[in-house]
Amino acid sequence: MFPTRFFRHAIDFCLTLGLWVYFTLGFLVLMFVLLIPCYLKLKTGEAVLQKLFHVHLKVFFALVDLVSPGVRLDVSEDIRNLRSSIIVCNHLSYLDPILLVSLFPRQTTIVKNTFFSVPIFGWFLRKAGYVPSSPAEMYGPAMINHLEGIKRQLAAGGNLFVFPEGTRGRRGRLAPFNKGVFSIARYCNTGLQLVLIRNTDRLFRPGAFSFATRGKFTVSMELIGSLTPDDLKNSSISASADQARTLFERKIREAKTGGDVQE
Repeated sequence: MFPTRFFRHAIDFCLTLGLWVYFTLGFLVLMFVLLIPCYLKLKTGEAVLQKLFHVHLKVFFALVDLVSPGVRLDVSEDIRNLRSSIIVCNHLSYLDPILLVSLFPRQTTIVKNTFFSVPIFGWFLRKAGYVPSSPAEMYGPAMINHLEGIKRQLAAGGNLFVFPEGTRGRRGRLAPFNKGVFSIARYCNTGLQLVLIRNTDRLFRPGAFSFATRGKFTVSMELIGSLTPDDLKNSSISASADQARTLFERKIREAKTGGDVQE
């Protein structure tokens, strides 16, 4: 029994190591191959880097699918077709943001300030138009510049995705929602698309190194509702955040009552 378990864990470890090697180095390879063609087509640096991030992580999830034959990815077409949208998601795993980048050629998100200090990586984040978090000042001069950048991103057909919990949830429980994204949506006069993510924490567990490559379950993303610009104008920011969180909680309870999303 012990040797079998050891070999299974060893296989998971080796496959995961290969995935993270690609994750770390693959973008640099794609930079050399696709940078000039993308720039000639898209003309702007932000669009080029966002497209390269998208291609890189789309390949990454194709590799995850290859090494995890029992795991199915189910993303509805209404989510794949979202454009010029602000997307609000629950947060289960480090895989959540990179999964969203893999879905949309033009995308941005709000990233913790500390990541912008990381050599090379922080430079790419800035050049790609990603937004540093600003918990202290929502409408300060720097944040206003970022908000105007978000408006341009949305007007160009790109998406902004945000995890209002700010950190990964535990045991399917939602953390309190940060209200920043609701202020952003009101500033941009844009509605919110609410997307429920399931089972990314089963594929890549918080605190673990290895992917669950031998698991049999479905990782899913479902569009569970929306808040229109009028909804946001007619309610306070706090009320809008509570309304969105209540909808997520109801859908999570329904999923628990009906059992996990599995094959």
